[in-house]
Formats: sequence, C-alpha cells, structure tokens
Amino acid sequence: MNPKIDHDDDRMSRLEEKINVVADEVLDILKQLSQDNMQQLNSKIIAERMFIRDAVKKVLEGPEQKKADGVSGSNLLKNIADTVLSRFSELTPSSITSQLINLKDHLNDEDILKDTTEWLDSTVKIIKKYFDSISRRNEELEEFMRQTMKHLEETELHMSSELSSHQKKFSEDRDFENALSVNMNMIKHDIHTGNDIQSIKKAVLGKIDNINRGIEKKREQDLDRLRETERTLQAMGTRINDIKKEADEIKKRAAEIESESLRDNLTGLSNRKAYDQKIIETLADLGRYGVPSSLLICDIDDFKKINDTYGHKVGDQALKKLASLLKEKLRVNDFISRYGGEEFAIILSHTDLTGAVKAGEGMLSYINKSAFSYKGNRIALTISIGISVFKQSDDTGTVFERADSALYLAKRRGKNNVKTETDVINEVSSDKSSINLK
Repeated sequence: MNPKIDHDDDRMSRLEEKINVVADEVLDILKQLSQDNMQQLNSKIIAERMFIRDAVKKVLEGPEQKKADGVSGSNLLKNIADTVLSRFSELTPSSITSQLINLKDHLNDEDILKDTTEWLDSTVKIIKKYFDSISRRNEELEEFMRQTMKHLEETELHMSSELSSHQKKFSEDRDFENALSVNMNMIKHDIHTGNDIQSIKKAVLGKIDNINRGIEKKREQDLDRLRETERTLQAMGTRINDIKKEADEIKKRAAEIESESLRDNLTGLSNRKAYDQKIIETLADLGRYGVPSSLLICDIDDFKKINDTYGHKVGDQALKKLASLLKEKLRVNDFISRYGGEEFAIILSHTDLTGAVKAGEGMLSYINKSAFSYKGNRIALTISIGISVFKQSDDTGTVFERADSALYLAKRRGKNNVKTETDVINEVSSDKSSINLK
C-alpha cells in the first residue's frame, strides 16, 4: 500500500463529499425559490441563502480544512459549480444542454473564475431558462384546459337547447293531440245533434279542414325541429372533433415530456429516473415469475484525466461514444442507462451470472477495439464493470451495492476488467485467511 495514494484518495473523497453537500444545498435553494415564485434569480439571492446554512458553513469555513485538503477557495467554487452543472445536465432539456456544456468549459478559464459573480449569474440564467421552459409547458396545459372547458360549456349549451327542444316538442305534441281530440269530439257532437245531412256534412268537413291544418302545422314544426337538430348535431360533431384533436395533441406532448424526463439528453440513453423504475420492475418480475436477471455497473476508466486533458466537450464525446458502443454490442431488449456522471447501469434480463460475465467481457473487447480520437489523437477509452445477480431477498439498494463493490474491485485490480459479487466474496475470504495465518 502506498500511503500517499491512500491520502490522496481520502482527500479527494472528502472533497467530493463537500462538493455534494454544497450542490445539494444550492439545488434545495433553487427549489425553494421556484416554490416561492421568485421572479428574479441572481447570485446575490442564492449566496445570501446558501451561506447562512449550517451545512455550507461547515464545509467552507475553517482555514485548517483548506490547508488539509490542499484546495484553494477558487478551485473549490469551481468544483462546486461544475458539480451543480453536471447534475442539471441530467435534468435539462436538450435545448439548453449545449449552453451548460459551454459554461462548464468557461469554468476552466482563470480570468472568468476571478469574477465569481459572472459565472454564477450565468449558471442562474441557464437554470432560470430551464424553469421558464417548464412554465411555458404548464401554460400550454392550462390553455388546453381552458379550451376544453370552453368546448364543454358549448356542448352543455347545445345539450340544454336540445333538451328544451324536446320539451317544446312534447308540449306541441300534446297540444296537437288535444286539438285533434277536440275536433273529433265536435264531429261526434255535430253528427248527433245535426238536423239534416247537409248541415252535418258541412260541420264535419269544417272540422276535417281544421284537422288537416293542424296536421300541416305539426309537420312544419317537426321539419323545423329536425333541421335545428341536424344543425346542433353538426356543431356538436365539430366541437367533439376539435376536442379530440386537441386531446391527441396534448397526449402527444405529454408522451414527449414523459419520454424526455426518462431520457439522458447527452447520450440518448435512459436516465437515473428510468433506471429507478426499471429496477423495481425487474425485482417484481423476479418475485412473480422467477426471471433471472443481472445488473452491470460500469464507468469510464480515468474519465477525470480525459476531462482535465482535453476539456469537458471531449469528455462528453467520450460518454456519447460509450453509449453508442453499448447499444451496438448489447441486445435490443437489454436496458442501458446513464446512472450519473461517467457511470452506466445495465440490466440484462433472463441472464444469470455466467451469462452476465460473458456479456461484460464481450463489451470490454468490443470497446477496446473501437477507436476514439480527437484532433488526430487517439484517446484510450476503456471501462471497468461490476456485476451482481438479482435475488429474491433484494431491494433496489442491495443489488446495486453488490455490483458497485464489484466495480470498485475491478478498479483496484487494474481497471479495464470485469469483476462479480462472487469475486468480492472470495477476496474478503482470502483477506481473512491471510490475517489468520499471520
């Protein structure tokens, strides 16, 4: 063991922990500002809220901490901003992802870092633009709901009009029946009380004329009502078609938004949210049907070195290249997601440990043979893989922890290799045996 390497690893681990604390606090502040409906977001408001938090004070205060970690305040702020931007990159729509990437590159510019207000305000502007895009989507949904309510109100008016028309028709039918009954009774009366045939004939013909006029009037009323009903039905049909079209459009938009929320904008793979859903489904299938599945956690070896040497744009290109290679090598029904940063999570259904190891080794070989270059320089792109198998007793955390431990073992064993949860158990047993022998 090299004490210096252990010290460096411990120092970086503590730095990463501090950065995550501050990043979480900043994100929480932004969430609160959004809930408070703050119209103007700027670095001053965020700073005022951030530096009064105990967690942030603990991280940033104390010169002995800076000295122990060997990190300047400027670099610490740069790393904090970089972490916040990386987290937002996983959440933001593709329309502003490029701006976040450019802002990351600006963080490497010492002149810009001298004016922390400038790049912090730039970060806030991009985040505000993201919030504004969400607001626009909400406004679109609200407008659709307003239009829908308008159409429903118009439909209700048509229905009320139709009901009133039916009531009027019922009343007219009753009036017609009563008039017909009156005329028939009068005919009977005239027949019984008539003195001669001529007077009876004249009276009956008069009543028949009245009946004919009543029938003709009723026919005209029915025709008018029929035409009105046809116009109403046609108008209702148009309204229903309009509502259907708008409903289809909003359904399409909702599907796009849902798909975007489950997709990593940079690589096009599924994101952490989609992974969380998939792993729950996989555990459910295991419990219900006994379907064997394996989890592979992999990340790019020495990814920080690629970023530091060539810049974040090239680092992003490396992530996109790896995503493309994984999709090419794995099966169509295999689930591939960008878990976070340079780490990817893969779920292989109907695959036991032996099959998962074979798939992992095939991935390594395929990636090692693939070229990744930048400005004529070939950049080494290798990955390390840790594998675990889903168990009936697993939850979402335990199966990941075993795969992550295997990944850590693969890193310690030289990188660019595959290790499994079984390898981790064997190493622990070997270490215990060595201690006992001593």
